[in-house]
Amino acid sequence: MNNENKKQFKEMLDTVFDIYNRNHADQNLLRVWWLKLQSYDMPIVNQAFDSWTTTSNKFPTPHDIILLCRQKKLDTQVAKKIPYKSMSLEKRKEISEKLQGLIKKMRGVAWTLH
Repeated sequence: MNNENKKQFKEMLDTVFDIYNRNHADQNLLRVWWLKLQSYDMPIVNQAFDSWTTTSNKFPTPHDIILLCRQKKLDTQVAKKIPYKSMSLEKRKEISEKLQGLIKKMRGVAWTLH
């Protein structure tokens, strides 16, 4: 995020505080949240907060949102590297079969490690 996102970020954070019946963050708390999340793009942060508020009835910590941001960022990077939707159905089936084979092999290895 950059300085241009600060207003939108504050509004989003205020909304999250409202959802969980919390008083809005003061300047110091807002600064902490910003410093912890500023390295992520705004859409990633939005998705992370959206995921959290959809799945949890507990107020998030910055760490909770950072973990979601990391996952969202990784998901985005993987999606950019694999143009899955543009692949033919045959190619998708081939990849799916290979993945299923790998998963079976991994399960066997994991089983033998116990």
